[in-house]
Amino acid sequence: MNFSEKIDIENNIVKYAIKAKYNEELTDEEIMEVETLHDYVKKIKFSEIDFTANITMDSGTPAVTDAEESDTVVEVSLGKIAPKEYVLDESLHIEFSIDSGRISDAELNDILTTKPLVSQAKIAVFQAKLKEKIIEILGDIRKEDNDFEQETETIL
Repeated sequence: MNFSEKIDIENNIVKYAIKAKYNEELTDEEIMEVETLHDYVKKIKFSEIDFTANITMDSGTPAVTDAEESDTVVEVSLGKIAPKEYVLDESLHIEFSIDSGRISDAELNDILTTKPLVSQAKIAVFQAKLKEKIIEILGDIRKEDNDFEQETETIL
């Protein structure tokens, strides 16, 4: 499944969008993929995602890392977010934003020293965790899919 992603910063608001990407004319493989998504309807539920991850700075940009917390790695959590749900199919479109002006001073630290950096780090966490969940759901769908569906003519 192909997606387009966009991160934008405007008026101190960091916005992230992910959208399923298909051309107008689908290939045979894409048609099968869309049919499978419709056969095994699954939802992305924010309430099932732990939006917490470790962040490090990579050339001045916050990035999710598997490294443990240290002098250069800090844990970032989105806390409670609205419990939204999205059907994973060809029309998936999710948008999420964080207003730097609403970041509290308590969230600043030695690594994320400004509110815009904290906002960017939170968007990086959202992006990484959402993509992990999409990969997990697609894996589950692919495991369920098989050749059981068929159409035959039978003479009895």
